[in-house]
Amino acid sequence: MATGQAASAHLERAVCASDGGGRMTAWLKLVPTWAYLVLGLVLAVGVQQVRVMSAQSDASKAQADLSDYRAEVSERDRRAAMAVIQENQRRQAATEKADAEAQEQLAAARTDAERAGSALERLQQRLAAAEQRSRDAGNAITAQLGQAAEDAARVRADVFGRVGEAAQLYARVADERGVAGAACERAYDAVKGN
Repeated sequence: MATGQAASAHLERAVCASDGGGRMTAWLKLVPTWAYLVLGLVLAVGVQQVRVMSAQSDASKAQADLSDYRAEVSERDRRAAMAVIQENQRRQAATEKADAEAQEQLAAARTDAERAGSALERLQQRLAAAEQRSRDAGNAITAQLGQAAEDAARVRADVFGRVGEAAQLYARVADERGVAGAACERAYDAVKGN
């Protein structure tokens, strides 16, 4: 009870002070020290809680930004991959088209070579028929001259046949290489995008 009387006396002195500031100081003196410590601790915890909530907000915003960035990069990569696939398909189609055209040209060149070969054969047949007519004529002078002429004609026919075969070979090789070179150029231009 003595402490209760001392507290009330202390309270009376605080109330009887002359100004309002003194009353406040008196009030503060009535609150025990441990209450100030608890109040300080509550304020510190509150400040920390605000900081934690702010950090959590910043972290969730950063996660959302990272997620958006990843989605953007993923979409950009998908588009780039699709562009590469489309470009490869375009190049493949251009190459196949150039190859098909080359095959058509090569077939036409082979047909021309076959026609030239058959023309050579017809010419050789005419030469052989002319020789046969000369032999069939049967007079003595023609027979003596015919023997020499026949030998010369055989040599001519042989040389002519060999020249024709060589010409066919060179023409076929030249046509094949020419067609292949032109096809290669067209394929390159198509792949390059010209």
